[in-house]
Parts: sequence; C-alpha cells; structure tokens
Amino acid sequence: MAVPPEYGISAHHTEPKEEEKFYPAQVKRIVNDILQDKLEGRVYNDATAQQLALEISNIVKIRCKNLRMPRYKLIVQTFIGENLGQGLRVASKCLWNAKLDNYASHSYQSGNIFAVVIVFGSYFE
Repeated sequence: MAVPPEYGISAHHTEPKEEEKFYPAQVKRIVNDILQDKLEGRVYNDATAQQLALEISNIVKIRCKNLRMPRYKLIVQTFIGENLGQGLRVASKCLWNAKLDNYASHSYQSGNIFAVVIVFGSYFE
C-alpha cells in the first residue's frame, strides 16, 4: 500500500534494526567514561576550555560511532565552565522524529570545573 505524499514519508521508509538504534544509556556510559578521563583532577582554565570542549566532543562522536548506529547522524554539544556554585540550565529545541531520533545528556562536576555533554542521534533515511 502506497503512503500518501502528504504524510511526508516515502514508500521506501526504513527503520533501524533493534541493535542499530540510538540507546541513551549506552551513550551516557561512553560520555561518563570520557569526562572522567579528561576532567578528573583538572582545574578550570578559561584559556584551554574551548579546545578541551572540542576535543571531548570529537572523542564522544568517534566512540559513539563504534556503537554501530549506521544511519544516525550524531551531533555533540559540550559545555565546560568554572564551578563557582552557580546554577546552570542547558536547553535545546529541535524538530525530529520522536519514534526514531533520541538524545543523551550527561553532566560532570569535580573541584572547580563542570561539563555538560549532549549527544543527539537523528535517524537519516
């Protein structure tokens, strides 16, 4: 049965296999390990925070690709800041397929440094 074009879904609509889906718990474990490795015992330094955030984002993306989610586009955002007892709220908004797309968020705090990493997995048909 053909899908009417007004639904925006092609007749060749495919979904990922169960083992190829984006599972937030798996991604959170990866992010936690990377943040522990990169930030444990580190002191916040404004001069190196941007480069460190980029490095963490790249490592997260590479390791998440090893999860074998072949048709997912991964977007990684990393925020690093100095912990001075302040509050922080990170929000995002996007349009996606609630059935197939997903995200994982993980935060880390140690000494005077904190980090928040968000990984978005958008399924690409």
